[in-house]
Amino acid sequence: MRFLQFARSFALAASLCVAAVSAAHAEDVGTLTPGKIVAGVDANNKPYSYIDNGKMTGFDVELIRAIAAKLGLSADFRAQDFAGLLPSVANQQIDLAAGSISITKERLKMVDFSEGYLTGLLSVATLPDSTISSDVASVKGKRIGVVQGTIEDTYSDSYLPSAQIVRFPNLNAGFLALRNKYIDGYFVDKTLVEGLQGKYPQMNIADKLDISAINLPAGFPVHKGNVKLETALNKTLGELVADGTWMKLYLQFHPGYPKPADLPPYAMKSGT
Repeated sequence: MRFLQFARSFALAASLCVAAVSAAHAEDVGTLTPGKIVAGVDANNKPYSYIDNGKMTGFDVELIRAIAAKLGLSADFRAQDFAGLLPSVANQQIDLAAGSISITKERLKMVDFSEGYLTGLLSVATLPDSTISSDVASVKGKRIGVVQGTIEDTYSDSYLPSAQIVRFPNLNAGFLALRNKYIDGYFVDKTLVEGLQGKYPQMNIADKLDISAINLPAGFPVHKGNVKLETALNKTLGELVADGTWMKLYLQFHPGYPKPADLPPYAMKSGT
């Protein structure tokens, strides 16, 4: 009987020690809850963050899961509109946000960012009968939708001069407006256009106008001054690039895209 009591006490003590070590580890990387990273995502943001068969997935989501695993943490995801992600980070409701969120000077006034982990193209999606072409001048006077708070929204005046910008809270709301011809074009990340093309092939969605966003790489926004978490993210991202995990996920969620010639980290260019 005494041996059984001793064994139970030993097991309890061991489990408490493990919990204490896990909690200490989590505190060391600056997460709000010991042992866990809480990430805010837009659940309609394929291929970066979306729900497939009831499970949150996507390039950013799986990259965060890999980061959390490296740090010995679990990863929880909270779905919300894109426009609310940065305020949630700034107000410490979540540890970080994800979904191809570009690093800009304006955003750096509200939050800090990890190093850039992704670059890409922006595109204007249209219905097949649209007069919008590869010439930027073709958007003059056209109603162009953007997701509120994105770089397409922030830089719409310089990217698409003379267009009438219409803002939506999330990707799906803008898509419905395009389908119903409330807007003439939808200015979003090119991979999001490809996601819509794959999901709704009968609509023959076109992407005639592409604009480079290489100056604005995506990073993970974190609370201002959270150096511990920013440092942990940068270190772990470097490890995932080095061991091939980043490339594996990139090719998985960007089928048909060529292998990037340059690997992360990517730096924001001056003047953006």
